[in-house]
This record gives sequence, C-alpha cells and structure tokens, in this order.
Amino acid sequence: MIGNMKANENTTINRIGRVLEGTKLGFMMGYLTPSILTAVGVTLTTGDLLTAVGGGIAVLGNPVAGVSAAIGAVYFGWKALNDSERDAVLKQVSDFLKAGYELIKSVVNFAINLMKDLLSADNLNEIKETLSDAAELVGRHLADITKSLKDKCFKAGRVISEAADAVSKTASEAAESVSQRFKKKPSDEPKVDE
Repeated sequence: MIGNMKANENTTINRIGRVLEGTKLGFMMGYLTPSILTAVGVTLTTGDLLTAVGGGIAVLGNPVAGVSAAIGAVYFGWKALNDSERDAVLKQVSDFLKAGYELIKSVVNFAINLMKDLLSADNLNEIKETLSDAAELVGRHLADITKSLKDKCFKAGRVISEAADAVSKTASEAAESVSQRFKKKPSDEPKVDE
C-alpha cells in the first residue's frame, strides 16, 4: 500500500505514502508504526476502532481513500482531543495492536510533524474533503473529529461553492451566447418579408 501510494500521480496521495513510509523508517519497527498511525486515524474517524474493523469499515470501501482519511483524522483531530479523549483513543489502539501508549503518542507526534513539512495547503484541503466524506460514511461529521466550529459548516461551504461555480458558468455561457448573437453581420440575419 505504501509503495502504491508513493507511486500515485496525485500529489496528496503520494505525500501521504511518504508520511507512512517516514513513520516506518523513522521508528525502524516495520509496518507496526504505519499501522498505529492508521489505527489512530480510523479510531478518530469512526469513534470506535473495534466496531470499525469488525464491520469492515477500516478501509471505508476504498483503501487509498480510507488511509488518506485516517491520516487526515490524525492531522486534524489529534490535537483537538482533550486528555481523557486522547487516553480513550490510546487504549483502543493499544488493546488492538498490543502497542504501548508512549509508542503510539510518539508515532502520532512524529507523523504530525512530518505532515507539516510535506503537505501543502492544497494537500490539506484535499485530505480534509476526503476525511469529511469518510466521516459521513460512518454517520459522523468532520466537526466531530476536528472539534472546530468552522468545520460544522465545511460541507455546506463546499456545496455553496460548487453551486456558485455552476451559476457563474451558466451566466458566462449565457453572456457568450448573447455576445455571439450580436456579433453576427446584418447579412447573416434572415430576411423578413414585409
């Protein structure tokens, strides 16, 4: 999966693959550290790791989108948690992967710092959209993960922006049609009998 993501033409997916590889190489523990990162993200996205995995929701229908959403959940959601919420996530991931709390926290913090270095504003926006879609698939909202009031309106903002783009395109096409109509020469106009 990491190799496929790193080879992907999409810059955001490529960089997420590099984050996963960075955690793998940075801790020299094989695939345990990317698994920790993904498990934390799935827990943040779904609210319950065991239910998500048991229900086959861990990859959210598309492994690349699922991993991207999970990594986005870590980036946007980890720092939004209070201490007791963080402890609950650590317990779920620790029980599931048999990894210590300090290792899990270290992997998450390492990955967040790596993401800050690798991801552009466009990458982060794309990841946030993927995370929003993944949260909706499991009956949650982006704001449930990020705890941000601004993100309560994230989906509505996307819909409004898309609608505004469609209206703008239609208006532009109408203006072009009218413009073309008036550019016709008098000889192009059909003759009307009096």
